[in-house]
Amino acid sequence: MQQAQRFLKLTAWGAIGLVTLVGMGAVVIRALNGLGVTNLNFIVPWGLWVAFYIYFIGLSAGSFLMSTMVYVFGFKKLESIGRLALFSALIFLIAGMNFVLIDLGRMERFWTVFVNRNLWSVLEIEIHFYVLYIVILTLELWLLMRRDLVVCGQGNDWKARICRILAFGSKDVSDESVARDRRIVRVLGIIGLPVAIGVHGGTGALFAVVKARPMWYGPLFPIIFIVSALASGSALLTFVLAFFAGKGMAKQERDELVLLLGKITAGFLAFDLLLLWSEFSVGIYGNIPEDLEVMRLILFGPFWWVFWFVQIIFGAFVPLLIIFLPATGKNPKWVGLAGFMVVVGIIGVRLNIVIPALSIPVLPGLDEAYTMLPAPTQAFTTYPPVILTWLNRFAILAALGTFGIFGLIALRRLRGQEAYRFQRGLVSIGTAVAVLAIALFVLRWVGGTAVTTLGLGISGLDLTQTPIGGILGQTELHSFYIPSPNEWLSSAGLIGMAIIMFAVGYMVLPLESKEGH
Repeated sequence: MQQAQRFLKLTAWGAIGLVTLVGMGAVVIRALNGLGVTNLNFIVPWGLWVAFYIYFIGLSAGSFLMSTMVYVFGFKKLESIGRLALFSALIFLIAGMNFVLIDLGRMERFWTVFVNRNLWSVLEIEIHFYVLYIVILTLELWLLMRRDLVVCGQGNDWKARICRILAFGSKDVSDESVARDRRIVRVLGIIGLPVAIGVHGGTGALFAVVKARPMWYGPLFPIIFIVSALASGSALLTFVLAFFAGKGMAKQERDELVLLLGKITAGFLAFDLLLLWSEFSVGIYGNIPEDLEVMRLILFGPFWWVFWFVQIIFGAFVPLLIIFLPATGKNPKWVGLAGFMVVVGIIGVRLNIVIPALSIPVLPGLDEAYTMLPAPTQAFTTYPPVILTWLNRFAILAALGTFGIFGLIALRRLRGQEAYRFQRGLVSIGTAVAVLAIALFVLRWVGGTAVTTLGLGISGLDLTQTPIGGILGQTELHSFYIPSPNEWLSSAGLIGMAIIMFAVGYMVLPLESKEGH
């Protein structure tokens, strides 16, 4: 059993390390070559990086708002995850800012926003919220860990040296000092509550007023961002606590906390679905042409499966069933899995917010009018050689099969059984083939071949011109945005770096100690 766990752990970290290394290489190439390595264009200037930006900002804001339930509203049942929520908020805020950075045309000029000020700009106001948010997160987290850092720093190992550095010379470990820290944390939490709402609600305001596309400038849009942030933040904490954290608390206490977080996640998710239906129903019932075109692209366009499979079925319907069915809703591992599914499903939400609304030209024919500018990506006009296509298909199927084998192994572990030897062998084979897929992907990318399909033909199934797509009317979409290989690889690198930062911080920092103990 221990050998199987060690094998799975080494395999997972090896895969994360490889993806991060390749992805950071893509970030370097992006920094050297500019936005020319992307498929962004004059119709879709915001793409995959902006979708991941609002995704991680949502995770951060949601995690912080969960922490305020402990330190502002005194909800003691969640006290065990208070520090973990704040740390998650800080790490994922950094990840979101990294995606903003690589999306800038001239990354080295990011500092000019603090010099050329315009307080009437929504983006300028949002930047002030980010700065204040970072300060609040850092101060709260340090004050909560301060005494544990002082105690930890009394040793002689490498961890003690890091603790002494992070303690910044603090020596007081008395109960009075801890009580003082808690009072300051409560004040910071009260200040941070509207700031966190401003951080993610302000992100929704950016979409509502800066680009002002028909699907974005509704009054519910900033609220949808906040509710989805709460759903993703609580789901993330549910997943982390169920599988990775909480080792220092009693099993019964941890299990009860996971189930409670699962119910909170389900509540936020159900409210988020209600807001989504409200947003869609207004456009459909009002017969607003611009809204109908975007909705038809989301529901029946080339990437219809992102909405139906990733966002609705995988990210909402199945998790709600898992949480509310008695057979699975009382099992912390199943509830943790539901949290993971919600976290992944929210990625589909963010992609459907950013890309479809921009893919429809504001004026008919605009995508063909300015031929001297970079044109949008044409739909599946360039295909790689047949051999590479089939190799990619085989590698992707093997990777999906590997994921399924991991699920079977996890299921046996839930039942207290050891994985079969042939299952571990299949994981090894699948991992090797997945590495081959990454290598082929990189070779094609370096060679300049545009990747316009996943290799399985899934994204090539366009339902917009079929009777089912005609439910919402007809429109002509000659082109749309498909993220380039560099965008995918650099995104994977930044996500891998965030995971590594989170894991290292969790190992080093006292994130599970309770204040007052």
